[in-house]
Amino acid sequence: MGVRGYMLAVLVVAHASVYAETSHLVLEAEDSTDTRLTVYNGNYAVVRDTRMVVLPVGTYEVEYRGIARDIDPSSVIVDSSKAGISIIEQNYRFDLVNKSSLLQRFIGRKLKYSRSMLQGTTYEKVLREGTLLSIDPAVVQFGDEIEIEPEGVISLPYFPEDLASEPTLVWLLENKLAGNQSLSITYLTNNISWHADHVAVLSRDQASMDVTSWVTLSNRSGVTFGEAGLQLVAGEVNRVSAPPPGSARGKLAFGLAEAAPTRESLLDYHLYTVPGRTTLTNNQLKQLKLLKADGINVLRRYVLTSEAMRHPMPEPQTLRFDVVLDFVNDALQPLPAGRMRVYSSDQAGIPQLVGEDRVGHIAVDAEVTVKLGKAFDLSARRTQTDLDRVGDRVVDVSYRVDVSNHKPEAVSVRLEERVTGDWRVLKESHKGVKSDSTKLTYDLDLEAGAEEAVAYTVRVRW
Repeated sequence: MGVRGYMLAVLVVAHASVYAETSHLVLEAEDSTDTRLTVYNGNYAVVRDTRMVVLPVGTYEVEYRGIARDIDPSSVIVDSSKAGISIIEQNYRFDLVNKSSLLQRFIGRKLKYSRSMLQGTTYEKVLREGTLLSIDPAVVQFGDEIEIEPEGVISLPYFPEDLASEPTLVWLLENKLAGNQSLSITYLTNNISWHADHVAVLSRDQASMDVTSWVTLSNRSGVTFGEAGLQLVAGEVNRVSAPPPGSARGKLAFGLAEAAPTRESLLDYHLYTVPGRTTLTNNQLKQLKLLKADGINVLRRYVLTSEAMRHPMPEPQTLRFDVVLDFVNDALQPLPAGRMRVYSSDQAGIPQLVGEDRVGHIAVDAEVTVKLGKAFDLSARRTQTDLDRVGDRVVDVSYRVDVSNHKPEAVSVRLEERVTGDWRVLKESHKGVKSDSTKLTYDLDLEAGAEEAVAYTVRVRW
């Protein structure tokens, strides 16, 4: 008796709903006994899903349902707890049921169109049979007439077997060991992502700040992951892959969790493990607290960055200083890349936003600069005082920068003059520092209400 000559009994553990026909199994999402997600910064995740079955020895076709719509089929790994299962062939059905995919299968075939028409005081159903010539738009031939987008409800004679109601992996599977075993599938999917948001609150004296970091998870993969173990990887992992079929749309929900993940090193990256289990619904945002660090010392500075041009600047420039915060990450935890929002309390003690910036991955003890915005009461008037061409592709260019401090307290400011090419300083009113090959830096201390001018001349070759 062949494989298709008997019914295959399938026992599924933990409230599973796997059913079997002759040599055909269906594994539903509800059959999952364990789900784990590892989410990366690059809008993708590794999914590991485990389902328990009891299988006799033989070869079967298995439909593995409940997978992410944006799965990368080439990344699939299948494990059996008893090493008795091997995959002979794998297919990925992602051509899902919709009007267009259905009608595409019936081009050149006869379809029935029905509509209700008023006959006296009642409506009667009128049926017409026509041949579908094309779709988008639908073109149908009824006898000697051809209609475009005809009215009516379309009736199909059967459901095409190659269409799926949900993304499905279909395996030709060989089982060599009978009995209870777990079947685990690991795969990559796109459209699951996470990013960090850092909230910094300055102290009253603005000499330190408390930082709370949050993780925002986004799931647009087309499937819900219920009661999943969750891990997050911070770092740039190199990938070479083709875009998966399908796209993600839908409104976003919002979730919140208080559990703080633990961290460990993963090769050259950082792996955060979220304690417990969490449900990540399709088209949902969920927030988790990542870490909190108090009393990080900060230094507020005012920086003006300008460029020394090799061509005439006819009008003076009125410029504003950038307000920046410098700090060293001594929180004993690396900070993942993300947005940092900085708050300062007003006289009533209410935190007010004073600026935000995007920061890259910050290692422990790394120096960080956060740009908050433009200073209101600090200004500079920058004038090109001379431009002299002294040779072929050689110019001497001179500038004067008049700095005004309208603040009620003394401040320290920095002028960063960008110079490109082969250059050297010919003369200057203040002692500057050639910080690097493209930067000439001047530091000034200004009393409240004070003004000061910095002048310099550089010779530039290019």
